[in-house]
Amino acid sequence: MALAQAVTPTVAPLLDTLDAEQQAAATLPDGPAQIIAPAGSGKTTTLIARLGVLLSRGVTAERIAVVTFNREAAEELATRISRLGPLLPGADRIEVRTLHALARQVLLDSGEPVRLLADRLPLLRAARRRVIAGRAPEAPPVPEATTLDTLLSAWKVEGRSPPEDAQPALAIFKDLLAARGALDFDDLVVRAVELLERDSGLRERWQRRFSHLAVDEFQDVDAAQLRLVRILAEPEQNLFVVGDDDQTIYAWRLADVRRILGFSELYPQARRVQLATNYRCPPAVVAASRRLIAINAERFEKRIDATPGRRAEPTAIMMMASVGPAWPDRLAALAATEAANRGVCCILARTRAELTPVALALLRAEQPHATTLPTPLEAEPVRALLDAARRLPPAEPAFRALLRLRGMRGWRRGDGNDALGDDDHAAIDALLGWAAAFARLDRFLAAGDEVLARLTRLRDPAAPIELVTVHGAKGREWPTVVVIGFEEERFPNWRALQGAADPARAVEEERRLGYVALTRATRRLVLAFDPARPSRFLGEMGYSPTSDAITER
Repeated sequence: MALAQAVTPTVAPLLDTLDAEQQAAATLPDGPAQIIAPAGSGKTTTLIARLGVLLSRGVTAERIAVVTFNREAAEELATRISRLGPLLPGADRIEVRTLHALARQVLLDSGEPVRLLADRLPLLRAARRRVIAGRAPEAPPVPEATTLDTLLSAWKVEGRSPPEDAQPALAIFKDLLAARGALDFDDLVVRAVELLERDSGLRERWQRRFSHLAVDEFQDVDAAQLRLVRILAEPEQNLFVVGDDDQTIYAWRLADVRRILGFSELYPQARRVQLATNYRCPPAVVAASRRLIAINAERFEKRIDATPGRRAEPTAIMMMASVGPAWPDRLAALAATEAANRGVCCILARTRAELTPVALALLRAEQPHATTLPTPLEAEPVRALLDAARRLPPAEPAFRALLRLRGMRGWRRGDGNDALGDDDHAAIDALLGWAAAFARLDRFLAAGDEVLARLTRLRDPAAPIELVTVHGAKGREWPTVVVIGFEEERFPNWRALQGAADPARAVEEERRLGYVALTRATRRLVLAFDPARPSRFLGEMGYSPTSDAITER
């Protein structure tokens, strides 16, 4: 048997747990390889098996590197690799790093100091204020700090010149960063690439360090990260990349689906294996998500099958009408029931703001829940206003007091001197809307303190109900997933489409986000929306809304 000849007996038990496509991927010969791994298809299992095969073939662990995108993923990979130890001693010496951590090591090895600016938004706001202070009132507006942040990344990573209205603020930011002797996250990779390309000694030293390089979530690489990976994979080109074109959802972080689609143009000799079975989702969810994503033009055509023999559940996909003022409370009750019956329920939304009504409903219901998303009360400018309000006369009307404090700080939408972003203003607006119901400031502050105390008590990372954005859900799964806002202008998101340079490609990214959202569910998927305006994606999935269920067309 070809498989038995390709590996030593020590790794055979590991390969016996894989399906045919996973085995084919894990046992590929050396050279560039691309593994296309649809949602739930055992991407990480296949990658771990590949590492086991390399070790069984005599590749030393120290000569293998695995890179991914965040610390949590790197830690999970390292833990799972360490479990190869009983089969293949020394597996824990495989180097597992994030791309940024790897780039940092390159910089340190070159002798460059690395002082990292963890958050560059405050510095961008300061640069923006400096530009505004020297401009005539009739001058065109300066882009907001969040927009400057996006333009800065595109400039550094892709060499795209920023528009004229952003250039003064970005030039000042560059000076402020240099004055601190600091680098930002983009600089880590960009600077490492520059040094490797320029310094032959450094480049050869790093190329000798690893004989095999594996890249997890390859669809997420930006232009600089791809250059880094390609340099380090030379000259052997033992580059093993794993990813899914249909899960490329970070265009705002400069990921581009064309990179994973164009891998064979960079490496014409590359072998490609496509995993074909979604072991995670119920058959109905596999079929619906497959129909949805098949509409995209920028993708590999692929088989995506449900788990063989898995029984079709008639309630695997359900609808909930999210209309009327009580819908968040009904959803909180549904989530509690699903969590009790199935273990864990996740509530997903396209944007963070859409989760706020549900979070408040969970607070009212005294329901513990997990989330890393702040409520409006926890936003930094809101905290500043509340702290200042405590020094005012207690009988003053709450709305008037907070409005005056906001004005004193120059936190007004459209004000040229305002340094806040849209999210901060939305949080302040929510605070003022709540304050309007209180005749006295002291009563409003007491109510706010009570809510914050309840938040502290009910926030529990181990709670059976979780609130997450779709972007934050990639790579995760839950027994029950409730997708809220599954309607036109919300999913696909109208702002993402309006601001897009290429609206057709933007719709495809929104469709990929929809695919990611659907494929997080292991047992039940609930779509919550206004039946009067369902998302176009519902029809593309092959379903029509009715009064109390979703009906397959």
